[in-house]
Amino acid sequence: MRITLTDKTVFVACTTIFLTFLINSKLGSIWILYLNVLMTAGVWGYAIRRWDEFSHLSRSAIFGAIASITYLPMDWAFSHQIGLISYLRPDIPWMRAVPFSLLLTRMITITIIIYLYQRLHSVRGRLISAGITGVMAFIGSTVLDQLGSARLWNWNAVRLAHFLYIGSVPAFVPIALFLAFLLSPYYFYRSHIIIAGIRCGIFMGAIQFLCFVLFYFFMPILLR
Repeated sequence: MRITLTDKTVFVACTTIFLTFLINSKLGSIWILYLNVLMTAGVWGYAIRRWDEFSHLSRSAIFGAIASITYLPMDWAFSHQIGLISYLRPDIPWMRAVPFSLLLTRMITITIIIYLYQRLHSVRGRLISAGITGVMAFIGSTVLDQLGSARLWNWNAVRLAHFLYIGSVPAFVPIALFLAFLLSPYYFYRSHIIIAGIRCGIFMGAIQFLCFVLFYFFMPILLR
């Protein structure tokens, strides 16, 4: 697969997100997330206009925005109803779920993941592309959680049940994201990019809730 200039801008976004979370793990400032969002939007906006208009990156950005917004009700349920996660850096008072800075960051991360799927699918089969995308979602969510936990959010799973953890994140979270993005071929099956994003947001929430329920009821039995 030939590496394009747009691929390089997506790789730059991966690097800046990692560095942003790494720096934030030391400083604990919400504003560095906004700086990363502005930088990424600028670079991607230039790339879409110059090289990639109406192609993979622009479609992925629309997908990421729609999927993130569709996922918001489940995020609200996890944070305000179940109490599984507590966000430590609220930035807009009327945001009832995830802080706006993290919502924008989530849009970027989903854009990166689904861009990876589309680029792989353009040169390889759907199953291989979906498998690699799911694995990258698992790894990426696990790594970023180690950096974001205790500075941007806290997982309260310990007080709810005896969950299996991977570092600081309950194991069902990256597992759910792996399964959600393993379904990437389904999201695009005979559907407009907006419908594909809605499907992804719904399945991200549904699979994560299902994994939470399974771990909640069966993990204490397995850990006895």
